[in-house]
Amino acid sequence: MRNLRLVSLKLTVFLGAFAPNTHATCQGHSGLPSLYICGTILTPSGPIRNGHISIENGRIHSIGATCTLSPHADTTTFIDCGTGVVSPGFINAHEHLEFATVRPLLDDGTRVSHRHDWRRGMRGNEKREPARNYTKLVSAMWGELRHIFSGTTSVVGGAMAPGLVRNLDWAEGLGVGLVSGAAKYDIYPLDDKEGILRKDDCDYGPHTITKEQAAKYPMYIAHVSEGIDAEAANEFRCLSDASYDVTPLPNGGGTSTDIIQPNVAFVHALGLTEPDFDLVAERGAHLVWSPRTNIFLYGKTLDISVPLAKGVNVALGTDWVVSGSATMGREAVCAAHVMKNSFGVDVEAKTLWEMMTINAAKASGVAAHVGSLEVGNLADIVIFRDDGGDPYGSVVFGKPENINLVLRGGKVLVANPTLNQLSGEYCESVTFGEPSKKIVCVANELGKTYAEFKKDLEGVYPAILPGVPENEPSCEPTR
Repeated sequence: MRNLRLVSLKLTVFLGAFAPNTHATCQGHSGLPSLYICGTILTPSGPIRNGHISIENGRIHSIGATCTLSPHADTTTFIDCGTGVVSPGFINAHEHLEFATVRPLLDDGTRVSHRHDWRRGMRGNEKREPARNYTKLVSAMWGELRHIFSGTTSVVGGAMAPGLVRNLDWAEGLGVGLVSGAAKYDIYPLDDKEGILRKDDCDYGPHTITKEQAAKYPMYIAHVSEGIDAEAANEFRCLSDASYDVTPLPNGGGTSTDIIQPNVAFVHALGLTEPDFDLVAERGAHLVWSPRTNIFLYGKTLDISVPLAKGVNVALGTDWVVSGSATMGREAVCAAHVMKNSFGVDVEAKTLWEMMTINAAKASGVAAHVGSLEVGNLADIVIFRDDGGDPYGSVVFGKPENINLVLRGGKVLVANPTLNQLSGEYCESVTFGEPSKKIVCVANELGKTYAEFKKDLEGVYPAILPGVPENEPSCEPTR
């Protein structure tokens, strides 16, 4: 690896095309309002090696196949990433941020058949739903930091903290420039929070979602069929077949409906059958897949190649640290592992990357603004060090310590030390695994430095997780 260049755009000697670089660590010169980044650019039509992406006012201004400085170089910060891989920031379409400070469940070998078995202790099972150990706001801040530090810039997470990631299910959390309406995130669409289990009718709670209600939301993202038994399968039937149960309960609810439409995404959907996936595909609805938590809690997950082959838009989500993945990268590792070892399918890194970016944007209703590197989109970007192989693999399997830069709307959140010129008064040096250090710029959003915030939460599950996280829930199927 040759020495990195410090490039000042105020010097006219560099006003021309650069020769292809071989390094993978970004470096540059700062203090100027626009950004011009050179590297391997992952566009919707494929990777552009030795290409560029420019950013103005928080949006992508241009993308090209050359690394050539513009006539306005004196107003532009140049960042030379060589072979580093430039990607849209990850979009986590399934999280529960209020539990982000809780440690993963210990694996005692127990696997259940439905979410109410572990969360409510139904059917003789042990109740294992964790309690929060901090407020929703503090927990969300910590969880959002963990995601930012691993390349995620948007989350559907139930809770929110202002100014960190984009919170796609909160109108006040969408962030500057994102004008799409917030998604509705529904954990109990059948009003079954108290542990109601049914398998031959739809006698759930009185306030179940209706087709008309679901249609009003920009996106309706619902936990459905989280389990492997008849009771889990029944949930989807009650939400997809209006003629299945037409007898109402005296106090409301009790009837089936059909909410399958393009603005609906199903989280988990573990109990769906092939005909169910046909219906989801036909109607243009979406799936959010969280394989690690499925495997840890229920012993198995979907063969995701089935809905993919039918044309269903599939996004990836971590669920939560309690039984799922701490980061999107670790969820991608689990996804690839289980598909190969359980189903004999080699899922391409590009397919996983799509699940983590544009597919997740579609499932969250924000694809017109984020999730892809296109002119006019918001500059939510992560840059990973090139590992020498498939550029998509460098991104989806990239470790936090391999991150060169994280931008949200063009604002620096994380940067490699070689980009220390990008740091400002709200930035600090943070260890990302020995000997790796990063510049972290979140003090303005936190109201204190990251170091101070971390000290306040001493002993909680870490926000920075190099390598394999401690006590990571199993991704080895048992069923």
